[in-house]
Amino acid sequence: MSKKQLLIIEDLGIPHEVFENTANGLGLDYNIIWDINLAESDTVEILVNVKKKIDESLINRFPNLKMIGVAFTGYDSVDVETCKRKGIAVYNVPAYSTQSVAELAVGLAIALLREIPKADWQIRQNKWELRPGNDLNGKVVGILGTGAIGLATAKIFKAIGCPLIGWSRTEKEELKNLGGIYFSDLKEFFAAADIISIHIPSNPNTRGLVGEHELRAMKKTAYLINTARGPIVDENALFGVLKNKEIAGAGLDVFSIEPIPHNHPFLSLDNVILTPHIAYKTEEALERRANVTLQNIRSYLQGVSKNRVG
Repeated sequence: MSKKQLLIIEDLGIPHEVFENTANGLGLDYNIIWDINLAESDTVEILVNVKKKIDESLINRFPNLKMIGVAFTGYDSVDVETCKRKGIAVYNVPAYSTQSVAELAVGLAIALLREIPKADWQIRQNKWELRPGNDLNGKVVGILGTGAIGLATAKIFKAIGCPLIGWSRTEKEELKNLGGIYFSDLKEFFAAADIISIHIPSNPNTRGLVGEHELRAMKKTAYLINTARGPIVDENALFGVLKNKEIAGAGLDVFSIEPIPHNHPFLSLDNVILTPHIAYKTEEALERRANVTLQNIRSYLQGVSKNRVG
């Protein structure tokens, strides 16, 4: 009988040998397969993905599947109901990129305030002149969503000298301990901040939460940073306020459609900085993600439910 297989259907962002060596060090006795076409349907017991869809038809392809390890925080890519019905355990990787996302959010704010991309472009055009930028120190930063990532971001802004305000469905003492003040009215929250940094999950309740009313409430000198999810922001409304200079600018790592279409209106603007959904994507974060995924597999084998979501 063939050795039981651990099938990885999506690139994990780290060298295969690193993942395999870590698996061996944890005593995971599996033949690790990196190509679904090389998998033996009857011997695959564990399936690992990131965001690739695992629907009922794929699940049924592997009759002896026992566990799915999602190497990602969100696990909506997996048909959890089918897994429950078939007794297949589902685990995820929470909080592996908290600091990574926080650092990019602050980096985008600094890049906007100091016009770093424009300065680089000018140097390459043999120019040596740029209007004065602005300090981040002293700017009021609004943290939209004070979960783990929002709080990590707030701590960095606080260390730079930024007063903090927050809006969240659940108020956290951690933000208050940083001197943060919560707002209950979303429009007033947007009006009070010099920088808004978004850190809420995307779900039916938050889709389009940041719309025209909120954006038009912002100061003309204010900036919007989104490293969370694209659908949280009404992109048409954001384009309008950016194009008309009703706000100073935006730093966007996420979009409603990814990759961003080549004809997207944001690409015509000179007051936005765009990055290709890289907030979570550092070498350190990807290594943490892979390590926790392997720890989750060992936890499943040992009957431990930590990080089990289905």
